Amino acid sequence: MNQFPDIPLFGCNAFELYKKFGGGGGLDYTSESGTSIAIRGPIFDESLKRTRLFLTGRGNSIVIEGIRSTKRLDIACANGSNVVVKSPETIRGLTIFCSHGSFARIGAGCMIARDVLIYSSRAHGLYSVADGVKRSKDGVDIGERVWLGQGARILAGARVGNGSVIGSYSVLAGKIFNNCAAAGNPCRVTTRDVFWTGRTIATKESYFETLKRERKPVPAFIKYTEQEG
Repeated sequence: MNQFPDIPLFGCNAFELYKKFGGGGGLDYTSESGTSIAIRGPIFDESLKRTRLFLTGRGNSIVIEGIRSTKRLDIACANGSNVVVKSPETIRGLTIFCSHGSFARIGAGCMIARDVLIYSSRAHGLYSVADGVKRSKDGVDIGERVWLGQGARILAGARVGNGSVIGSYSVLAGKIFNNCAAAGNPCRVTTRDVFWTGRTIATKESYFETLKRERKPVPAFIKYTEQEG
């Protein structure tokens, strides 16, 4: 695998794995090394064909739910790590790498652009000189309906609240609260109390006026930011 030349990984295609070991609209597979792979419905064949899984070591766990509108998804787990991807809106190009007992979780309804990387590892430790306590951050947790812009780098310790937007080519290792726009390296909140939709209004009319005219309710994802980022 040319993405991770320094680590020997065993690779497989998610669709081929599903066809060989799955059934009844899903897959619940456990290998001899204790690695588990679950693929849950609804099943979209073309998206699974574009999903590759890479594994090494024992006790890894991958859960994929409702993968759709996926152009490329690579998931690599090493040495007891855990990845969960739930019902994305769109994935254009995403690589997830977790190692040494770390994790990455992506909530439902997320929109992920091209060349996005999520990286989380506990292979090395950063310790305080004063007290010897470990300072390294752990895991990545992406909430529901998050938009990750092209080229974003999401690193261990990242937390993104529901409905937020991470700008293109940002580098995030901290916390972004719900319904915020954030960008930069390091990634910081630029705007609070925002929301995004997959539908762009052609005119300058307020989104709320459009909903009113179309007699539609205000969606539940439109919320004020609960805390400052």
